[in-house]
Amino acid sequence: MFLPYGTGCLLARDGKALRQAHSIEEAEYLQDLATEGESLNFSDYSPELSRDFRGLRVWLPVKLHGLDAFRVALDEKLDLARLLHDALREHPTLELPWEPELSIVVFRARAGDAASRELLQEINASGRVFLSSTVIDGRFFLRAAILSHRTHLDRVQEAAEIIRRAAA
Repeated sequence: MFLPYGTGCLLARDGKALRQAHSIEEAEYLQDLATEGESLNFSDYSPELSRDFRGLRVWLPVKLHGLDAFRVALDEKLDLARLLHDALREHPTLELPWEPELSIVVFRARAGDAASRELLQEINASGRVFLSSTVIDGRFFLRAAILSHRTHLDRVQEAAEIIRRAAA
């Protein structure tokens, strides 16, 4: 939802498995907490025991802008990822092994890892686009992550042109 890190949550069907993943058997300073049946013990659901008021970080933007604003922004980022993928997939020197499922487009140079690393350096040297990389199944890939609420069509079109030029 374009909110600060640490604002997320985890929803789980199996509360027992979640408690087991986060519980601490020998934390003496927790001895005064109620037992399982009496009240909710948040330390069994999260690695953090002391928490700030993170709910405000979600509630306030939703209250100010409404959920539709977030839906529209997310739809835009998904569309932009598809646009970038489509703009790169026909390039003869690029390999795009997967369709974007979310807002990240993964690609590499067909010439291999060394060429992909050089491609990443050249793209980032433009100063206009910053891509990251990853290794999947021992192969080096570039990642275009379209995540910022400030990223719009003009930026993605510019990124596509920079990538195509560098790949040529």
